[in-house]
Amino acid sequence: MIEKEKVKALLRNTKRIVEHQNEMMIAKGENFNLFSVLKMETKEDSTHSAFLAELLNPKGSHKMGTVFLELFLQTINHTNNLENLKIPKENFEAEGAKVTTEYYIGNVNFEKQTGGRIDVFLKDKKENFISIENKIYAKDQNQQIKRYFNFKTDKNTVYYLTLDGKSPSDDSKLELKEEVDFFNISYKNQIVDWLELCLKEVANFSSLRESINQYILLIKKLTNTMDDKYQAELLDVMMSNIEESKFIATNYDNAVMKLKDNFRKDLKVKLESGLGESYFIDIGGPTKSNKISQLWIHLKSNPDFVFGIESFSGFGHKEGSLFVGLISKSGEFSKTLMSLPEENKISDWWRQVRVLKTEDLNPINLAHSYTIKILNNKGKENQSSYKKLLNTCYEQIIGFVRDYEKVLPEELFVNIEK
Repeated sequence: MIEKEKVKALLRNTKRIVEHQNEMMIAKGENFNLFSVLKMETKEDSTHSAFLAELLNPKGSHKMGTVFLELFLQTINHTNNLENLKIPKENFEAEGAKVTTEYYIGNVNFEKQTGGRIDVFLKDKKENFISIENKIYAKDQNQQIKRYFNFKTDKNTVYYLTLDGKSPSDDSKLELKEEVDFFNISYKNQIVDWLELCLKEVANFSSLRESINQYILLIKKLTNTMDDKYQAELLDVMMSNIEESKFIATNYDNAVMKLKDNFRKDLKVKLESGLGESYFIDIGGPTKSNKISQLWIHLKSNPDFVFGIESFSGFGHKEGSLFVGLISKSGEFSKTLMSLPEENKISDWWRQVRVLKTEDLNPINLAHSYTIKILNNKGKENQSSYKKLLNTCYEQIIGFVRDYEKVLPEELFVNIEK
């Protein structure tokens, strides 16, 4: 049986270790991070894919030639089950290799399971290829890994890169087998290992070294990774309280999911009151960390008419930030949306989108630790921050709905009482 006081003691010790690490980071100046300051932490294409590709490129501005690419090949070869590969990666030649981001392999064809844009694409002089699908918080696309696998299959090896090394969705990989047809790699392990090898090749105090080091710190922040010293101390504390550690780990996700779900329900009630009887609201998918979760706002007089609010899990489009948009799935209404000007278009389904933001104009993401703390304030003495967050989301959603009521055809709203 789990003892409450032991759980509290474990959490106190964990907090102490985290605070010590944070104090050390402040002393070293590591809390200042250019990627964070410029709000580029989770941008897959413009930050992560671009940075990785530049280092991997033998002709990159780092002027290190093939050194970084060779170290990368060395790192991922330790990950691969080489016996199952049709072309072992030792055969990929770094000399003369070309590296491209957003490499176009044709229009997406779901029937043939082909096409798309590969985040980071490497090609050597012998026409060997490495395809890297880079995921930070974005959701998988249909058949995505399978489509990339089908491109030059005999010469192409596909890697699925995520923060923690998780597997792609079944809809993305289909019947493909992990560690045979494609490989999972992570920022937390393979990318950090590779970057630390790169650091050893770069002169001290150079701007290149500092840039790589800043990026390593960013990855450690995104993956909640501690320095070895504090990691060892935390592990010792956890192993001394192993049952309590298992209890916390098992219940954390469920507890956070409940906080997010409660917020979604409160927002639904508030929106129902503000929008009036002309609309009805459905709840979408669950608020699990790897699932997209929504609220759907329907116009009663037109079943095709849907506003969507996504994603309450902190996972999905826009790096998991909350947004409101008009969704175009089918029917006459989708033709109407096609005729409207685009606003922050995500896809053909999401052509008009507005990200929900705080007063400081930061995107609202329910997976961020700061926001989770606010969600936990509901019903407490300091619940003003919770009410403020709820009102902020409500006002921006209502504003979006009213804006589009003005530009959409009047006949859609014939029975609306404004």
